[in-house]
Amino acid sequence: MQKRSMLGFTVCLAALGFSGIASAELPPIKIGVIGPITGPSSDMGQSMIGGARVFLADINQVGGVLGRRIELVERDDHAKPEVGVAMAKEMIEKEKVVAVVGLANTGVALPTAKVFQEAKIPLIVTGATGATITKSFMPPAYPVSYVFRTSASDALQPIVILNDVIDRRKIDKIALLHDDSPYGQFGKQSMLAELARRRIKPVVVESFKVGDQDMTTQLQHAKESGAQAIVMYCLAPEGAMVVKSAEKLKMKLPMVGPWGLSQQTFIDKAGQGAEGVRSSVTFIENELSSVSNQFSLTYRKVNRTNHIPSAVAAAQTYDALRLITLAMFQANSEDGAKIKDALENLTQHTTSTIVSRYYKPFSPTDHEAIDLNMVVMGEIRNGKVAYAYKEDASSGSITRMKKAQ
Repeated sequence: MQKRSMLGFTVCLAALGFSGIASAELPPIKIGVIGPITGPSSDMGQSMIGGARVFLADINQVGGVLGRRIELVERDDHAKPEVGVAMAKEMIEKEKVVAVVGLANTGVALPTAKVFQEAKIPLIVTGATGATITKSFMPPAYPVSYVFRTSASDALQPIVILNDVIDRRKIDKIALLHDDSPYGQFGKQSMLAELARRRIKPVVVESFKVGDQDMTTQLQHAKESGAQAIVMYCLAPEGAMVVKSAEKLKMKLPMVGPWGLSQQTFIDKAGQGAEGVRSSVTFIENELSSVSNQFSLTYRKVNRTNHIPSAVAAAQTYDALRLITLAMFQANSEDGAKIKDALENLTQHTTSTIVSRYYKPFSPTDHEAIDLNMVVMGEIRNGKVAYAYKEDASSGSITRMKKAQ
């Protein structure tokens, strides 16, 4: 979203003392990356790994951090809570990681984050958006929290979505459809809370199971209830089935949802029906700013692919690693407690991150890096995500920073 050259990354790191060749005699510093590399949420997991590998190439090109190269410890959680927990323990006990980024699913993030929290290993969640994730590890539950986030919380996304549907498109007869995953359930609760704040009741609330292929019954109820727009809170594959089911019923209503609807899986599975669907996003791959183009090009080169399955997940993971290494430099340490303290009081502006420039993104009482003004509406056009509104595209080169705390 900013017209910044990735060359600035190297300049900034050199200025902070990252320059120079890391000593070959010193072991690398290990940072974990965990996500669903395989399975139904693989768009997110593969993009997290891909974004992390772009960062790895950047950071090690200038000598790593603290005179040591960075090594990524990549793990696949298969979108299963028990696997996430097992991988977390392995990264801590066997691999000795100093920090971790990733996690795409709320249901996996909650138990997995607990493992890192209790081991005092800083974790930055870069995909999962359930509002409860960071809240669960703040006081009074824990004296201090080691769980941070660079993805847009579900406390924010419903606001952006309803700003689009209600305020900008003047639609207040809304049907809410959600899946029965923890993500869908928490998303439904957040959406209902935001609707209640606006004193609006949805005309109908319908659920479906993860893996369902036909949502015509739920959509028929929406139609009979007089819905003028469909708001979805579900994973990408099921979102595509909602679109396909609407096509069967010849329903042509605006469809809006959270950032999962910007993923390639949704676009591919929904086909032509994806055109016009909107989602709340922090990053749009196809914008014309230099940093966006350079990141996209480098991602393709490093990962030997021709597209980013989930550009949002890739960018948010890149930024999380950037913040962790800045914290390590500031703390002059790889100790978890010192990294955590530095994350809560970063004194350096970031200059080459992807989603935003960050200045004091976290504090001891706020572990969410993304603010409301950093989330925009994307719209699928010709099979790609573009800005839904020209004014957002025009201001895309302006740094969207978190408000001062």
